[in-house]
Amino acid sequence: MSGLPISNHVASYRVRLDSRRRPTLPAALLEEAEIGDGEVELIARVDGPGRVVLEDPLALLRDLQTSVAAEMERNHDTADLAMELIEERRLDTSLR
Repeated sequence: MSGLPISNHVASYRVRLDSRRRPTLPAALLEEAEIGDGEVELIARVDGPGRVVLEDPLALLRDLQTSVAAEMERNHDTADLAMELIEERRLDTSLR
């Protein structure tokens, strides 16, 4: 039954670890996650007891860039003020 979805509602797959604790990830899982064929490096992190998350480093980078851009957009006025202050300090000759 390995490799088959365990629920119609949640995209979850059974994965077994071999005796050396190596998982085999089902092809359907990788396809759904849009993780390519061949040698792929993933980032593994613990997301709580009994929970391991594997992520594509490029996906993590895109998520981070999106979050930073959204935060900058939300704080646009604050960012402009900070940039003005930095520029004033740079031009202030009394600070040299």
